[in-house]
Amino acid sequence: MKSVVALFIVSLVLLTASLYADDNYVTVYNENLALVKQVRSLEIKKGTPLKFTDVAAQLIPSSVHLRAANGDKNFQVLEQNFEYDLVSADKILEKYVDHPVSLIRENGELVNGTLLSKSASTLVLKTSEGIKLIPWNDKTSVDVKELPEGLITRPTLIWDVTGVAEGKEDLEVSYLTNGMSWSAEYVGVLNENSGTINLDSWVSVDNKCGATFNDAHLKLVAGEVHRAPSAQPQPKFGRMALESAAAPPQFEERGLFEYHIYDLGRPTTLKNNQTKQISLFQPATVKFDKKYFYDASQDPTKVEVRIVFRNDKAAGLGMALPAGIFRIYQKDKEGLEFIGEDRIDHTPRNEEVKATVGNAFDLVGERTVVDRKKLSERSEQQTIGIELRNNKEKENVNITVVEYMYRTNWKITE
Repeated sequence: MKSVVALFIVSLVLLTASLYADDNYVTVYNENLALVKQVRSLEIKKGTPLKFTDVAAQLIPSSVHLRAANGDKNFQVLEQNFEYDLVSADKILEKYVDHPVSLIRENGELVNGTLLSKSASTLVLKTSEGIKLIPWNDKTSVDVKELPEGLITRPTLIWDVTGVAEGKEDLEVSYLTNGMSWSAEYVGVLNENSGTINLDSWVSVDNKCGATFNDAHLKLVAGEVHRAPSAQPQPKFGRMALESAAAPPQFEERGLFEYHIYDLGRPTTLKNNQTKQISLFQPATVKFDKKYFYDASQDPTKVEVRIVFRNDKAAGLGMALPAGIFRIYQKDKEGLEFIGEDRIDHTPRNEEVKATVGNAFDLVGERTVVDRKKLSERSEQQTIGIELRNNKEKENVNITVVEYMYRTNWKITE
């Protein structure tokens, strides 16, 4: 399975007085992707391009789609531009090379001249007195007459359109953007006496796309959607709280194509450069089994401990669980202690959740090749010895031994 992508909806909120957003939706995928869909009411004037500001800085231009909200087939886009050369001090000075500027130095000296070049620490000016190299720092003030052509304050989509009359028109814009992702995180508290685990789940939505979405209708998609290869880095999420008060379910889960979608039943604001954490389902108490595995290919002496439980209604779950980090704690005299974590895969209903907690301190394994005989040029016979030692004082355990047969033709003779 490759990376996941499904077409979903992202919500943008307009901060421009002349624009009004009606239906805003944000759908976020696991793989650093979101889809924006928004209806805006815009005043159209003949000969004047349409401008949509406050769009995501990381939008994928080739994915942008604009249409009349009423489905008018006469409406056509002739040309589309995505302007993202945003204002900054560096870019303004770059545009002012070979143009006049005024500088006020730290000592109050006023210097007028033509900017010849700039670096991170030095400005080179041609003045009436000759060429001056002036240190540039936060105590040097630079004055320019106006904003250079081509620089804008916010990422903007610009269209030339035809087939629409002058006046107000509801237009629907949608596009994919990088810079948004989400992950699930689970917190389990073990009670070994009762054989149960108290389970909470959260989703972390990370927004670094360059836009804020106010009162967005949020949807999250879990599944392995194929995308063309990308060099985008994957976001990292912080740890979740250990315990939380019970809350009503916030997400409605349902199938979408071969994936699962989680629909938040209320609007929420996703700020740029923000990680938002939302409860995925109500806390559940689940029966679990503690199982031991010895796999010499992973570690020749350690015995691994796993927590296993079923994702079904009888266990208090029964929702398709998205992949994510599963952190496990156990109560001690002074409170909760962290005992391990694992990453679980997407887990459908009625399937087992398996989380590796760590290695058992009191259990030891040892694997040796006792004897080896070469039977022919292409075959041999091995006698394998596996010893398992239980150093627990009062507990018997069952250990599953994992062995791999690396050749295609083999048999166990004894």
